[in-house]
Parts: sequence; structure tokens; C-alpha cells
Amino acid sequence: GSVSLQPVPDPYVRWMRSNVSRQRQAGFCHVVARLPLGDFTSGQIRVLADLAEAYGDGTVRLTVDQNVLFRWVKTESVEPFYQRLAAAGLAAPDAGTLSDVVSCPGAESCRLAVTQSRGLGRMLTEYLSGRPDLVDLVSSGRINISGCPNGCGQHHVGSIGFQGSVRKVAGRAVPQYFVLVGGGCSDEGVAHFGKVVSKIPVHRLTDAVDRLLALYREKRDGAEELGAFFRRVPPALATEALKDLAQLLPNEVTEGDLIDLGENQAFSPEVMDGECSA
Repeated sequence: GSVSLQPVPDPYVRWMRSNVSRQRQAGFCHVVARLPLGDFTSGQIRVLADLAEAYGDGTVRLTVDQNVLFRWVKTESVEPFYQRLAAAGLAAPDAGTLSDVVSCPGAESCRLAVTQSRGLGRMLTEYLSGRPDLVDLVSSGRINISGCPNGCGQHHVGSIGFQGSVRKVAGRAVPQYFVLVGGGCSDEGVAHFGKVVSKIPVHRLTDAVDRLLALYREKRDGAEELGAFFRRVPPALATEALKDLAQLLPNEVTEGDLIDLGENQAFSPEVMDGECSA
């Protein structure tokens, strides 16, 4: 079934809720500027540098989830800081949530990648950013994408992870992703790798996310974290929910199925020498 819509706070309140936390030191906050897929322009990085000088301690931290962290921002300065971020197009909310997708460079620039993981990252970011009801459904959870088994996008430790691969259908190459669930850390600090539950053609992956979140909504235990939920339930439950999406018969293949996200021609994976590009 569909997920019911919830009232959405105004942009500043929503941004405050996800992108700002109090420091241990009274009167100060640390603030995250969310950079979808880690991208920014030369003009934007100059703005970030200026804001670090004006509102922080003159430094920024680049985070493992491809965002920028500012420390020592005075509590009373958070709102004007937000207004200046917004003017530079850097005030995206929901940092650290399901819509804050992490992806490796993928075949866009990496010589080892099989698929265009950034293309999938953009598609899921846009989809989830337009569905705040789905994002708000998940109290804690992350999506990580890698374009090959090297795992630079850390797909193996995402609540939901995607690893790029290829299948042959009637002799033609179809871009697809292994779907993993249940990665991350438990409350006890124990690290868990996700388990592979399906292999799905790339253009069906928004539907796959919908199915997995519907399963979570229906069977979760209270405010159970997304990764913890998938570690608790049998992997076969997720496999069954995705079963029809995983099937692709020769007579069902369309020309669109043969084109990877971010490309405009038929998928043609190449094996090349090179370093992993995280």
C-alpha cells in the first residue's frame, strides 16, 4: 500500500532538524551543508570558505557521507547562516537521512566501475527529495551505492545498499544492481555487512526502494532503525517483496532497459586497468 503523507515543516525548520546539532560547548552548534553526491561549484566552495570564516572557526570538515561540516557556529548565527547557504543553493535539508544518498564516482570517471552509480544516486536523491513522507518514515537509515565490487561507495554498510553489475538477457547487456539490506552499526557498536537479497535492473530501483520501505513500515518494531529491521527479519522476506522486479525475460526487455542511468547509448561494460576512485 501507499505511505500516507505527513505535514512538511517550512524549509528552515526542516533544515534545522536534520542539519544542525548543539555542540558540547554552550552557545555553539555544528552545522552540515548537504552536498548531493558531494558535488559543488567553484563559486559554492568560495561561499563555504567565506562562511567558515564569518560564522565558524575558519575550517570545515569533509564528511564520509560527502557533506561539509562547520563547527563553532554561534546559536544566534544559525538562521543568518542558513539564509546565506540558501542564497548559494546550499541549503538542502535532510542531511544524514535516507535521501542523503552516498555514491562512488562510478563509470562516469572510474576505470574499474561497471555501472553509472552516480546516475542511480541522482535518480534516488531526486525521488526521495520529492517524497519527504518516505524520508520521515525512517528514523535512521542510509542508502549507499557502489559501481563495482570494490565498494568505494560503502554499499555493504548501508541500511540499503546497491552494487553495480550486469546481466545478459538474450545476448544483450542489461545494467543491474545487487540489492543489499541490513548494513551498518548496531546500538552495541557492532558493524554489520548487508546481505544480498536481489538483483534488479537499474530502471526498477525506485520501485525496489518503495517495496523495501513498505515492508519496513508494515513490520517494524516501533521506532526500529532501518538497518536493524533488516538484520532482524529473514532476508527471504525482502527477496520475496522484490521477486517480480528481479525477473526480466527476453521478451520483456525494452531499449530503455539497455541504457544505464546517465548514459544515452546501449550499456557496454568495459574491463580496464586502473586504481579505485573513491
